[in-house]
Amino acid sequence: MAKYNIVISGYYGFNNAGDEAMLTAILQALRKTFDDPEITVISGNPGATARAFGVRAVPRFSISSILSALFHSDLLISGGGSLLQDVTSWKSMIYYLTIITIGVFFRKQVFLYSQGIGPVRYRAIRIILKHVLNHVDAITVRDKESKGFLQRLGVKRKIYTTADAVLSLSPADLSLGKKILQKYHVPEDRKKVGIAIRYWDGAGSWMEKLKICVEKLEKAGYSIVFIPMQHPEDVKAAQSIGALGDHVYILPDDYSIDELMSLIGNMDGLLGMRLHALIFASLMHVPFLGISYDPKIDNFLALIDRKPACSVSHMDGEKLYNDTCNLLTSPHDPETWDRVDDLRKQALQNVEILKNLVKQKEEN
Repeated sequence: MAKYNIVISGYYGFNNAGDEAMLTAILQALRKTFDDPEITVISGNPGATARAFGVRAVPRFSISSILSALFHSDLLISGGGSLLQDVTSWKSMIYYLTIITIGVFFRKQVFLYSQGIGPVRYRAIRIILKHVLNHVDAITVRDKESKGFLQRLGVKRKIYTTADAVLSLSPADLSLGKKILQKYHVPEDRKKVGIAIRYWDGAGSWMEKLKICVEKLEKAGYSIVFIPMQHPEDVKAAQSIGALGDHVYILPDDYSIDELMSLIGNMDGLLGMRLHALIFASLMHVPFLGISYDPKIDNFLALIDRKPACSVSHMDGEKLYNDTCNLLTSPHDPETWDRVDDLRKQALQNVEILKNLVKQKEEN
């Protein structure tokens, strides 16, 4: 295909493994679709993003740089992840909608890539969202709940249900994670339970209950490994649980996507609040339990016919311990991995939809 100038908007440059994995997947798709594309990423840390991904990057809050990048672009990609929701912050949602609006105003192709939409609490923002999305060129969402929300909102554009773009990534080499575990003296002769948590409302209450689960798992002979999906926030979240035993390990460093996926691949099971920790476990075929704090966790689990083990607001440490023991001692349902493989195929459809979008423009 003809050389394209592409701008990517998302929550990049903040050491969040899920979002960086999303960018990795999008870039892989673009480089398969276009011949030598010129790619600019809007980033919270432009230097780090440019070095890590081999792209041009502009500061997230440099209006002149963003306007210039969009003006000279052919295509704006907004994605992926949960950009268009106002639970985390209504200001961030207005930010992403503003960038989409600028792309529309400049008459660029605008593609929403594998997004999870909602919740949107404020009526005024729902009205803005409806108006803006009725002017984009194509929308792919990662779950049926997002599609249903947009349809009820009155978005008339074609909406494709695919899957989280990260599911299109290939599994990582297990040796990467083994080296990290050896560095921190995690024994090989004990089963390992990975835990991926983040700060959330009421942390004191649910963290105390999680601590009960961790202590019981260690006494039962398991090693517990806290894996930071966002550095350093997740390291601090794990440390805030308090003093834990000799076989509880908090990995302290900032890891690449392949390293995180490999670490999770070396676990015998995973307890995860972080969506993309669950997705990495799925890709590495590691049994996992989801801890819900946001609808996106429930929505992903529903795609593979699973439910959360608990939520942060209704956590029982004893029950979570028992559920984890059952997870580690019972054979995992092979149908779960079949469903994950199906989702991977759906995630790859994002590329085909993008190709068709570009092809239509070239033919016109």
